[in-house]
Amino acid sequence: MTSRRRFKKTMRSTLSFVFLVLAGAAQAGETEYLFDVLHGRTPYHASWDRLMKLVQPTPDWLAQFNRNFDGVSGRVSIVTIEGKQYEISFVCKPSDCAGHRFVVLFDPLGARAYGALGGKDNEPAFYGGPSPAEQDAMAKAVKGS
Repeated sequence: MTSRRRFKKTMRSTLSFVFLVLAGAAQAGETEYLFDVLHGRTPYHASWDRLMKLVQPTPDWLAQFNRNFDGVSGRVSIVTIEGKQYEISFVCKPSDCAGHRFVVLFDPLGARAYGALGGKDNEPAFYGGPSPAEQDAMAKAVKGS
């Protein structure tokens, strides 16, 4: 094998490895938490701000999270409701996540947000005017199921 061929083979192997590493890093970077999507001037942040104005009275733990987006929150995941994809996540009371949880449902690209405040032992209150199907999805998330 000539040195030119060895060089090409080595370069192909190296490039393949680099692409695999980059693809893995990109995939790992796709998993975001609620606090990640709320930082900065984004549609998610704007729709969250509009939603928070509706949550009255606001529990202390939720008000604290709303000040700096630092708290116990979940990964953002995709859910399909009546054929439409949404992004759903939650924030909860640090000492009682199962009992006190606020679920947020963002429509595609975060332009609008709906919320549900509740816990495993009580029925959720809904904010932002979600449809019955959206309420059902958020109620399940509030209960942790």
